[in-house]
Amino acid sequence: MTAVRVRTAVASIALWLAGSFAANAAVLANCGFSGGGGDGLARAFYLSLFPGDTVDTVTLGHRSTIPGERTIRLTMRLNNYAGPVLAVAETTTQVDNDMSPTIFRFDGRAVPPGFLLAFTQEVVAGNTSVLYDTGDDTPAACSNITQTQGSTAPLDDFRRASVGIMVTGSSADLTNVTTFGCPFDPQFETQSIAGVGLVVESYPGISLRTVRLRLLTNTFSIKSVQLTARLDRFDGPLVGTAIHVMDPNVSVPSALFNFGSLPVPGGARLTFVLTQLSGDGTISYDKGFGSCDDVYERFDTTVPPIQPRGGSVGITITGDVGSATPIAAVEYFHAGFGHYFMTAQADEIAGLDGGAYGGAFTRTGREFDIFDGPVAGAVPVCRFFTVTFAPKSSHFYTADADECAFVKENPDWQYEKVAFYVRRYNAGCPAGQVPVYRIYNNGMSGAPNHRYTTDLALYGTFVNTQGWAAEGIRFCAVP
Repeated sequence: MTAVRVRTAVASIALWLAGSFAANAAVLANCGFSGGGGDGLARAFYLSLFPGDTVDTVTLGHRSTIPGERTIRLTMRLNNYAGPVLAVAETTTQVDNDMSPTIFRFDGRAVPPGFLLAFTQEVVAGNTSVLYDTGDDTPAACSNITQTQGSTAPLDDFRRASVGIMVTGSSADLTNVTTFGCPFDPQFETQSIAGVGLVVESYPGISLRTVRLRLLTNTFSIKSVQLTARLDRFDGPLVGTAIHVMDPNVSVPSALFNFGSLPVPGGARLTFVLTQLSGDGTISYDKGFGSCDDVYERFDTTVPPIQPRGGSVGITITGDVGSATPIAAVEYFHAGFGHYFMTAQADEIAGLDGGAYGGAFTRTGREFDIFDGPVAGAVPVCRFFTVTFAPKSSHFYTADADECAFVKENPDWQYEKVAFYVRRYNAGCPAGQVPVYRIYNNGMSGAPNHRYTTDLALYGTFVNTQGWAAEGIRFCAVP
């Protein structure tokens, strides 16, 4: 990017049954897989007190002594196996003798939170000889999951208190939930941590609290392991680090890395690198139960994670999720630079209002409402930072995916994060939203700077009397 400008690139159940989109995706049920023998599909199961209001995916495990391709149908009903059908999903998959995961996609189907969801399965194409994973019967994870004797049996016709399952969807709770998960491998297939990076695409949370992995070592000694989290790339902006101590006297291989509660842009790509800090021998991690959506491993952390990927990794992440309720993006002015800056991040707002950077930033009194996570119909706003024009620095924002990708390749600008989420402008703004205009200072301050406003009169004043360049409507927001 030159000093001149940025290139512009081209209540009732009936209501719930109407459907919606998951605004704050999380893992809503996670009963571990056993990888064992399994039960026939005629035995149904249910989830009671469902803690979400949508269902995105349901992952089950299947196997057969007669290998081959099957199309399996999963039907989700409300209250019981004869209740109203909420949704039906079908998946065609190769089913072999070893248990493997099958993902059923419900695409954010709305469900009333706190109700009971009943599930039945059937093979609609291929040999009907299929078993499904009955879970590891871990009480903490499977407390609201029950399998019954048959698909027409009463709900109290109990068979067992577990089913191997992972359910994702929109969480009714927003804080300290399981934001992301890939099931652990029942057979604990591992990969050495040496030189390997882990990547989570489209992270649905807005904070990072804990990351749980399963680690294994080949020597009987205490070891400390550090997990480093960054944004976008393995050399991207640092999110934070956390340390876990492996104690050989503790037989459970679960490793919990506690990050506290660090802000993370909703929908961001997260990269993780494990580093052995002390102790002898090698350390390996669980590779996960099959290939999971949006998580994979890289065997070269010196390249961007968008290069060809390796396998998956068993992982559970907790944090906070975004809300469909808009929040304010607040505008500040740096009189010394003559530059404008905006942020919706609570810690940044508190810092600037409290006098950070010598009190150089002051509120302009202008703001507009945006979203802190990837809610329905919203797109991410990329935020960039430059010190190329020192002693002045500047930020740049774009909701255009092509423009974001273009600026990422410019060495003068450092990609920081997804700043927030907005509605896309498409020949107009959605009801209740207004256009956000972008104007450019033409480098008159000695460094590029842009301002974003919903005020058309202010936009015109800057263009017509102050020499700024008009860059048009860039996205939509609440005034």
